[in-house]
Amino acid sequence: MTLAIAHRGDPLRFCENTIPSFRSAVELGADMVEIDCRATADGRVAVVHDPTLSRLWGLDRPVAALTWREVAALGDPTARVPQLPEVLAEVEVPLMVDLPDPDAVEGVLRDVDHAGASARCLFVGALESLRRVRRLDGRARIGLTWDLAAPPGAQLLSELRIEAFNPYWRLATAGVVAGEHAAGRWVSVWTVDDPRDMVACLSLGVDAIVTNDVAAFLELRRAVPTAVGAGRGDGGDAGGERPGDAGRPSPAAP
Repeated sequence: MTLAIAHRGDPLRFCENTIPSFRSAVELGADMVEIDCRATADGRVAVVHDPTLSRLWGLDRPVAALTWREVAALGDPTARVPQLPEVLAEVEVPLMVDLPDPDAVEGVLRDVDHAGASARCLFVGALESLRRVRRLDGRARIGLTWDLAAPPGAQLLSELRIEAFNPYWRLATAGVVAGEHAAGRWVSVWTVDDPRDMVACLSLGVDAIVTNDVAAFLELRRAVPTAVGAGRGDGGDAGGERPGDAGRPSPAAP
């Protein structure tokens, strides 16, 4: 079964990267939830995507220049920036942890370890962030985010020891997906919101789709079960092995 990864929760209905957004995504049936992490000036991990707080929170200052207390004061009880430990406690499904800020890596690994959540967190994002993750934690689960036409080189793949390839969806082809499966890696694509594009990605045999519209993807997945397993040799059976790699970890579990 192709997994539904809820991009920043359920941002079409709730403010992205907030507890209500995450709760809604899980209630809708998301298999995984994608979150973004940035470090505050005092070393806390704020779950927020942008480097500044202007777009959503009306404060045109960098997250990195503010203390957690200053960040936490923004918003209101129904919508505010959460801290990573709160998200780890609230969201029980697997997490795709996007790391746009390399300076957040140490704090993220600390919080994930303290929560006992390492097994259900897949780290993606900026290349320098992923390199730091691997240097600090040899057992961390890494998915290589990719937006270049040229494929990643063997040296980089050896350095990061990834379990998943996470390209921009337009870069995914049947050949790319088959090659990743043959190498023992699963494939997630981002960020896919148009149902026609979702069907196209399903037809390639991807293992997971990152989407802002998790409700639409879940409805489509139910409606076209034959497309869900297309090209993957598992007949759409959620319990089947990934193509060409018996015993390889599934996307949602180590």
